[in-house]
Amino acid sequence: MILRERRILLKAQDCPFICHLYAAQQSANKAYFIMEYLSGGSLRAMIRMCGRLDISSVRFYTAEIVCGLQFLHQRNIVHRDIKLDNIMVDRDGHIRLIDLGLAQDGVTSSNKICGRTGTVKYMAPEVLLEKEYDTAVDWWSLGIVVSRMAAGQSPFYHGSKKEKVIESITTEQPKFPSWLDANLKHLLERLLRKNPEKRLGVYKNIRGHPFFTTIDWEELELKRSRPPFKPFRRLLENKNLQWPEDGTPLHPMDGFDFTSPSWTRMTRRIR
Repeated sequence: MILRERRILLKAQDCPFICHLYAAQQSANKAYFIMEYLSGGSLRAMIRMCGRLDISSVRFYTAEIVCGLQFLHQRNIVHRDIKLDNIMVDRDGHIRLIDLGLAQDGVTSSNKICGRTGTVKYMAPEVLLEKEYDTAVDWWSLGIVVSRMAAGQSPFYHGSKKEKVIESITTEQPKFPSWLDANLKHLLERLLRKNPEKRLGVYKNIRGHPFFTTIDWEELELKRSRPPFKPFRRLLENKNLQWPEDGTPLHPMDGFDFTSPSWTRMTRRIR
């Protein structure tokens, strides 16, 4: 499982919307991953603070998540645990998908996988029903994430009773607030289709949905679009990312069997 995660992280090195692996090492008893530091916190923390996000923020974050998911899916990788906790904000305010420990590669429409894996409240019906599935499950999870961002809650039962959560997701239709933007509601309805073959993201290119009319996808992919929020990066970085005064790194990197060029450049500047 650890080797699979490392393999997938290496495949994702070129995506600006996925947390990058800087270095890796394995001993007889432990494996070490040095990951990118993301100072903006998670979307879950943001929603806890704000309750729900304004529609322009929802549009921006959703579009960047779409870019990250499409990058993975084009390489036959399914994340399997898309949720608010696994979507972080970097120091410039851009989205990063994290925690690829449950991700699976080699997944296609003709080579599906099975197994109830992920977080129940974000799982697609086919996962909960223990059917075979493919990358369509990530688009369902995105629908739950977007609903949480825009409405502050899931469109299905979201209480503490696990059996009721499963029943709601597998048998009920999603419920949305009456005040929700019409295009956003339409997007959510298409993402949360029970039939994975008709689910937006699989059935059609999600980028063409009317909710994203104002998104310049080329600019977005180059990270030239201005994020709605930028973390207070200097305070966080100065506190947590400096070597001790004697100049000796806390975790020397010599001997690691993988070290990315970006990590090597960064540590050289800090020293």
